[in-house]
Amino acid sequence: MKLSITRSIVAAGLVFGLSAITLAPVHAQGTPTTRAQVKMDRDAFFAMARWDSVTDNWVLKDEFVMPAGVMSRMEVKAMRDKFLSMNTWDDQKSQWIPVGGIPRDMSTLTRAQVKAETERFLKMYRFDEQSSSFVKN
Repeated sequence: MKLSITRSIVAAGLVFGLSAITLAPVHAQGTPTTRAQVKMDRDAFFAMARWDSVTDNWVLKDEFVMPAGVMSRMEVKAMRDKFLSMNTWDDQKSQWIPVGGIPRDMSTLTRAQVKAETERFLKMYRFDEQSSSFVKN
């Protein structure tokens, strides 16, 4: 029983960790991580994840199942993209302004515009696992 709960917790940590790596800026931690802790985390990660060359992403191995209620990386990215399509950054006001009317078609923006808006978004928001939503930093 304890092993299956531990695997579920580790699996949830993997998903949230991968989401945090790709969706959140680097934050300083209160306590430094020792080299032994980093090695232990790496070994635990490799024990439960494998590289999927089709999606170019880390995925859980078949024997690990996602805990109920954990959002996938794709769902989190879809939430971010929806926010970006519904809001635009105003440099003069230094805030996000809702787009009036229909949402923007993100495919019409240049790659540089999408990158700039995504970076602004990630500087201001982080994904909160407890509420399954983005919250201000």
